[in-house]
Amino acid sequence: MTTPSAPPDVSVIIAAWNRGDKLRPTIASALASRDISIEVIAIDDASPDTTFEVIQDIAAQDKRVRYDRLAVNSGPSGARNRAIDLARGEFIAVLDADDSMAPERLAHMMACARATGADIVIDNLIAVDEDGRKSDSRPFLKSSAFRQSRPVDLATWVRFNTPARGRDSLGYLKPLIRRSFLDRMGLRYDPELRNGEDYDLIARLLACGAHMHFTSQAGYFYQRAQGSISHRLTPQQTRGWIEADIRFADRFSSSLDPAARRALMLRRQALKDAHLFICAVDAIKQGKGYDLPRLFLKSPMSAPFSAGVLSKIALGKVIGRRLV
Repeated sequence: MTTPSAPPDVSVIIAAWNRGDKLRPTIASALASRDISIEVIAIDDASPDTTFEVIQDIAAQDKRVRYDRLAVNSGPSGARNRAIDLARGEFIAVLDADDSMAPERLAHMMACARATGADIVIDNLIAVDEDGRKSDSRPFLKSSAFRQSRPVDLATWVRFNTPARGRDSLGYLKPLIRRSFLDRMGLRYDPELRNGEDYDLIARLLACGAHMHFTSQAGYFYQRAQGSISHRLTPQQTRGWIEADIRFADRFSSSLDPAARRALMLRRQALKDAHLFICAVDAIKQGKGYDLPRLFLKSPMSAPFSAGVLSKIALGKVIGRRLV
């Protein structure tokens, strides 16, 4: 496999698991980027399907595509860390294996980074269905806080990454990150996280002094998964969020400003609320609804939230209308 001699502007990293049937349009959208030089680093995360063969076939047709295959499934964090180690670009752009992007997106984000001096740039996104059709006519972020481009500090990043609170969530946005800052701080994705890994990495980058900018242009097309959050999350994942939050606080809390510490405190309670709710849903799915009183008594601060959401779900089923 031949490696181009000149480092590209952007390395687009893709962690792929069981995406053999969806990966071609994702990689094609990255390769279609205009007005910049790019490379695509695709990592097969020990897929049992044809993912690796598809990556090899694409790479044989376009030398801008480089790849590797992990021997053991490591989740998106492990696969992305391998991609970052292989990447040579000035910037790292994260692209999920079933998403895509507009041709002008990366050039716009890189221009934003250079104009503002940002180490991280995030943009708005468009939610699409499995056929690539818009599932909402409006961009993903809808609040007045993100109608215009703006800097984003750690307190804002944490405040808008509070699960189950019905507000815009920045954690869905896929970043462009200056490679030199990642290396200077020795930071990579937390291999313990298989969900919420982008939030955690960016929080640590911001805590280390990274400058971040949001651009209101929507150039990323996010394929929204079917079903509610309770169908996708597990107690192990939500427990992992809390554990990562504790690790972050242990390392950085003493050096943070009051606004960031306050945001982290509120997020910690929201994580506990989400964890109890997912545990309750899991108990119900396993036919162990009788265990709910014990779960609620174990987490009295989070019990009202979970009880309220479960009540809305039950009422929605009675009236035939989704309330949550």
